[in-house]
Amino acid sequence: MASNEIAILDPAATVDKLNKIAADRAVNRRRFITALGITGAAASAGLLSGCANNASSPIAALGAGQTDTLNFVLNIEYLQATLFAYLTTGKDLSASVTANSGAITGAPAALAVVAPLTQQTLDLLNEIYFDELNHVSYLRSILGSAAVPRPAINLAAFGTITATNALSIARLLKDLGVTAYAGAITGLSSSNTTYLGQILGAESFHSGALRLISIQYSTLTPAIATYLPLTDGLGYDVPPTDLGTAGLGAAGPTASGGFFPTSGGAVASTNTTTGIGYARTIQQVLQVLYGASNIAPAPHGSFSGGFFPNGVNGNITTS
Repeated sequence: MASNEIAILDPAATVDKLNKIAADRAVNRRRFITALGITGAAASAGLLSGCANNASSPIAALGAGQTDTLNFVLNIEYLQATLFAYLTTGKDLSASVTANSGAITGAPAALAVVAPLTQQTLDLLNEIYFDELNHVSYLRSILGSAAVPRPAINLAAFGTITATNALSIARLLKDLGVTAYAGAITGLSSSNTTYLGQILGAESFHSGALRLISIQYSTLTPAIATYLPLTDGLGYDVPPTDLGTAGLGAAGPTASGGFFPTSGGAVASTNTTTGIGYARTIQQVLQVLYGASNIAPAPHGSFSGGFFPNGVNGNITTS
């Protein structure tokens, strides 16, 4: 593909057509990473040029509940895309997706190859940034004129982002995103389930990669001070841990899921079968996102706080 522009898929396309488009428009991510290194914010702006909202989206025919759920997801994608934009370029997202945006505070400078960060790790973050740009543009295209603008975001909700805690905070948001979409997808119908399921798949790829890195770099500062129990769905994170010994490794997976816990034992949701990724309700997700500290989620009924100092945009705003 000669262009660096992001390919936005037509929401009305059939699955076969989507697969053909995906094959025909395969993007060379290495070119994307190189472009970021050469042109910085200019590359970011160019990627989103021409990504207009699609007013003829099928969302309108599916009712307000569909729109509300996808707008809730869009808030999370705004947060993730903004974080990875600053981590990789030191700049905000382009104006083409930030019209009427709330203020961005606590933004970090672009990360550099300084221990414990390697070039391979930065390449991974660029890859994730590329996907998050696509997710924001794709959701805005599906929602058309119903898409909410980006809310005010405080990227330093869990403290100033540094080279030693950036990956932990990124992993926290990715793990949260996976559990959020696993819950939100149950509120969708028709083709929207397919669309969000594909985004969930990409989020799971990102989460797994960041979990592995966090295991490999024991010097990374945890994003949170205390790992709360996940049985109520409100714990901030699933902490990956290295089994540490050949004996334990040879014994195989434990009831708690080894070093990549999904569910089972102390890390399971009470309603989730062992071995199945758990899901959070929208209200549980907001309690985590609105948490103003790194110790406990926000109280039930909160309207704002944490990463969203003025709350999220749309009709779903209360935890």
